[in-house]
Amino acid sequence: MYFISGVCGAGKTSVLKHLKKILPTDTYDIRDFDERGVPDGGGLEWHNKETLYWLDTALTNAKSGKSTIIGGFAEPERFKKVYKPAEHPKAQLLLLHASGDTIRKRLMGRYPTPESIEEIKRASGVPLNQFIENNASYAPELRGIFEKEGALVIETDEKTSEEVANEIANQILGQLGSH
Repeated sequence: MYFISGVCGAGKTSVLKHLKKILPTDTYDIRDFDERGVPDGGGLEWHNKETLYWLDTALTNAKSGKSTIIGGFAEPERFKKVYKPAEHPKAQLLLLHASGDTIRKRLMGRYPTPESIEEIKRASGVPLNQFIENNASYAPELRGIFEKEGALVIETDEKTSEEVANEIANQILGQLGSH
């Protein structure tokens, strides 16, 4: 199982679209963490339950010879509290990182309508400008956490989502070849 993390605006959703084109669907189940919906305000309890759901999905996939790739926010310490190595398939977290300026630019472009602005307020529990600043300011801290864990960090500022997807696919396929 591969868990592609990053703050909102780091490039997870865009990269997943390209990974679905690159990696064979008979071998990889590529999913968005939030695809089942986000309740009002999200929250830690929902996030932990959803993480467990995807870990169980990865276990089911592993039994049929498929790897699972999930794109969604995950912090290593939170993940470890839900992940049970004896029960779940081996999991690797990697981080997509972007600068605060890039995150601000991407997120401002993502919510152009009053409806989309209202939806992010509903899901995050905060107004759009605060949501954007929270993500932009947390990105360097999250990078530090992943680096401390020795996890792979991929910079997305100067790369297209297709280039990042190719980098991830090469990393995954390279690991399979080394086992």
